[in-house]
Amino acid sequence: MLLKNRRIGWNFPVNDDGQENGFNDPGIETFKDNPLSNLAREVLQNSSDARDEASEKPVEVHFQKTTFPADEFPGLKDLKKTLEACASDLKSFKRTALFLREAFSLLSAPEIPVLKISDYNTTGIILGSKVDRNSDWYKITKAVGISDKNAGKLGSFGIGKQAPFACSDLRTVFYGTRDINGGTAFQGVSRLPSYTYDKKITQGTGYYGIKVGNKPILDLSDVPIRFARKRVGADLYVVGFHEYPDWEARVIKSIIESFFVAIHRGRVAVKVGKTILNDVSLPEHIDKHYAEPDPHYFANEYYQVLTRDESAVYSEEDFHGYGAIKLRILDNKDFKKKVAMFRRSGMKIYDKGHFQTPLRFAGVFTVEGPKLDSLLRTLEPPSHNAWEPERGEHPTEAKKLLNNLKAWINEKVRQLVAVENVAEVDAEGISQYLPDELEDATKGAPQELESLHEEPAPNLDMRIRSTPSNIIPSYEATEGPNAEGGEEDGSPNDTEPTGEGGVLGNGGGAGTQNGDAPSGDGSADHSKRVGLANLRIYCSDPNAGRYRLLFEPQSAEAQHLRIFVIGEVGTEPAQIIKYAVNGGPEIEQSSGKGLIGPVTLPEGERAILDVVLKDSLRCALGVTAYAG
Repeated sequence: MLLKNRRIGWNFPVNDDGQENGFNDPGIETFKDNPLSNLAREVLQNSSDARDEASEKPVEVHFQKTTFPADEFPGLKDLKKTLEACASDLKSFKRTALFLREAFSLLSAPEIPVLKISDYNTTGIILGSKVDRNSDWYKITKAVGISDKNAGKLGSFGIGKQAPFACSDLRTVFYGTRDINGGTAFQGVSRLPSYTYDKKITQGTGYYGIKVGNKPILDLSDVPIRFARKRVGADLYVVGFHEYPDWEARVIKSIIESFFVAIHRGRVAVKVGKTILNDVSLPEHIDKHYAEPDPHYFANEYYQVLTRDESAVYSEEDFHGYGAIKLRILDNKDFKKKVAMFRRSGMKIYDKGHFQTPLRFAGVFTVEGPKLDSLLRTLEPPSHNAWEPERGEHPTEAKKLLNNLKAWINEKVRQLVAVENVAEVDAEGISQYLPDELEDATKGAPQELESLHEEPAPNLDMRIRSTPSNIIPSYEATEGPNAEGGEEDGSPNDTEPTGEGGVLGNGGGAGTQNGDAPSGDGSADHSKRVGLANLRIYCSDPNAGRYRLLFEPQSAEAQHLRIFVIGEVGTEPAQIIKYAVNGGPEIEQSSGKGLIGPVTLPEGERAILDVVLKDSLRCALGVTAYAG
């Protein structure tokens, strides 16, 4: 039973003719897109930031779904009266009225669903001597958009505290703490729309605690015993917890995806229901929760990168004067060409993708130095899922640094590709040792697959590899002597279209066989292919990503060309930013689909096509021609 104390209860302060708050709270709406995942990320972030540095144990966070008997809900009668007054005043707003009716019905049930989240081996929510505006407690319960966390911490906006409200059908949360200094506190916060009560308009947000001053209850004997925190740490109660299907599995998978590095390093351990997730059980739960492919989750690949001895490790002790960084990469034909980007504090910020490379891989990038970590923290949006230079104090410098970071990662991936190419040379790639020009070629000679001698050259270790079914071998072409197979950002996605002829190899390729034409952009009919003879492709300027394609159209109908990148497991459209035909002016290209045209290509005459690929991409290329 609740203890009787007239000083304690719910209070919704008046706005004193100030701003009114509607139902669409911007802070709550920020986390509505994926509420469970956002809740898990924000809670783990806050608990990690409150680590007790004197403890060698990992930060523990427990998620437990339970129920409150209605008679143990703090201030139940007061809150129900508030909902009734709010509903009466806002009945013309349909969405708001529906929420208020459902919230009142929820409070009228004999039991109320609750998600309790508790952390251990933390400092708790520090109260300070007076629980004033500078205390952590004040910032989490009353402040909006205020955060002064030190460098190395994850939170920086003071907005993440809104994530629990997005999971509550009452928009109500209770906080409890026993901090490292022995202080205790308990308080409730409810975020409702502003409404008129006793001829005065409220702020909308109300507080459960000491009514005068909306202060927390510091003596835990004045709250139900279930809220009396006994160990150092903090409790968060999401009351009216929404009925999410498979909530445990969804929380576990979200935590794995965002915090697998911290868990693997033994810095964080989590208990969801009865499931324990720590450095020992992590691989078991990755196997369980990643058994089915999911295009949005990659931690199963990243975990192999962290734990496999075959992973390549690259590091810089002082990257552009900002401290240490590290990158681990592992190649695998089933990986999705993604790099997990981590700050020093152990939460993944985002997945860097769009690599165009013949090698499939996964990578894990970590910031090791505090200076770079502190800077990147200022570039993150409230959801902590990107680095945006415009958010920094010096956007131009931030953009330059991010570009340098991106280039460094691309270069290390390129080095891995180079190692693979040295270790294994495809038979199809032998033409890189042939001349680049066609001066001695016979006009109109048909394309054909070049053959190899039965005995390879003594200094060339070759191994023939089966060609994927979606790549039709035709004619080999060469790359410039200084070019390397490589990768860069630039592909809009990792999907490789099928049905285009081509060859594997470092130099590029061509295809003129009949087959299904790749889908166009709606500007022309590409259903009829046109043959190309005497085709050669080579990289004329590897630093600029510039390629030259030499060929002879076998029909004057050839008016469109499709340029594509050839990888080990398929092809994808080349990201062309400029092209020029027969030495003419360069033409800007922005479609991103590798389609060039319409162009004039006389039958049987050698054509010269120069293309520039986005982000100085170095790769194997192929080309098909189509009638206008």
